[in-house]
Amino acid sequence: MPNDISYSPFGAGALSFPTVSLALIINPAILTIVLFLFLVVYFIITVVLMYHWSAYGMRSAGILVGETLFILVSLVLFMVASLSIYYF
Repeated sequence: MPNDISYSPFGAGALSFPTVSLALIINPAILTIVLFLFLVVYFIITVVLMYHWSAYGMRSAGILVGETLFILVSLVLFMVASLSIYYF
């Protein structure tokens, strides 16, 4: 019953789900490699974006603010991702 304390929809019975072992996937070495590959692709896309913003943005103040925010937010997200691999 749903009101019972010991009730679990994921337990044995009609609604049991298969268990998946994530030990191979959730491994700091593999996650670091995936993060590094993503960082390389992200860096290439960033270089292309920066070129187009500087070539076609006509050096307006809005483009400089956008570039700065893009780089700062990207750095923060990559730092959080790399720290979360090893500390959480």
